[in-house]
Amino acid sequence: MCLCIFKQNGTALTTWAEFYTDRSAPAYENTPAKIAWGLVVSALSTFVMVGAVIYCHNGADKASAMWLFGCYGVVTIGELFLSPMGLSLVSKLSPPRLTALMMGGWFLSTAIGNKLSGVLAGLWDGYENKANFFLVNCLLLSIAAIVIFSMLKWLTRVFKENT
Repeated sequence: MCLCIFKQNGTALTTWAEFYTDRSAPAYENTPAKIAWGLVVSALSTFVMVGAVIYCHNGADKASAMWLFGCYGVVTIGELFLSPMGLSLVSKLSPPRLTALMMGGWFLSTAIGNKLSGVLAGLWDGYENKANFFLVNCLLLSIAAIVIFSMLKWLTRVFKENT
């Protein structure tokens, strides 16, 4: 019987990062700002679909699936700013005894958002010009981003006080 033990080594990325990281550079955006920027990027993803609607003459012609790939690519970048940052924010700011409950609250808010997204999707047939549907999505995401940006100083202060 052969027993092999593998030591976990750092990757080339961590090896090079140690030598080439400039610690004197200004700090990256804080967590609340990343969430706000994630909303902005998600809002921009709807413009890809506006382009698809214009390209296919409001559904009169067939459009390439690449429009969907483009939209999902952009919204994925926005989601990478939102979901991990939100979970990080909840885990850092919640009291230790309530962390699990607050994580549940985060996922509950995600579920409510998914339900509202389905309600909004149910309005698809009511739009004669389908580009307006995506512009409404952009408007709603932009409003959410503006709300977060308007609260950014307060959120940053609370975040720094509690971490």
